[in-house]
Amino acid sequence: MAIEITEKNNNQLLAREEVTANLSFEAATPKTEDVAKSVADATKSTPEQVVIKKIATNFGSRSAVVTAYVYSSKAKKEEIEPKKKEKKDGAEKKEEAPKADAKEKKEEKKDEEKKE
Repeated sequence: MAIEITEKNNNQLLAREEVTANLSFEAATPKTEDVAKSVADATKSTPEQVVIKKIATNFGSRSAVVTAYVYSSKAKKEEIEPKKKEKKDGAEKKEEAPKADAKEKKEEKKDEEKKE
């Protein structure tokens, strides 16, 4: 995996560098964590300071355009970047019983119509 930085914009207000880079790879599109490490190495920072915003690939191509933000510190990154939403306790458990109830209700309606 090779990375070449094509554009850097320094955003002093948000204490970050906005980086655009060309990424070339051999197999499948690399994971976001691997790309963050490569961007960190190229910009002489740590992966904790890097946020990958977009990895844009063309179908069948083994290259991508990466948009990333490199913050001046981890604290600034945590302060500025939006937090990921946490899943609620009940979000993982879905009941399949209502589907069965719906089928039973349809059958009951058919039976009632036949009786009338």
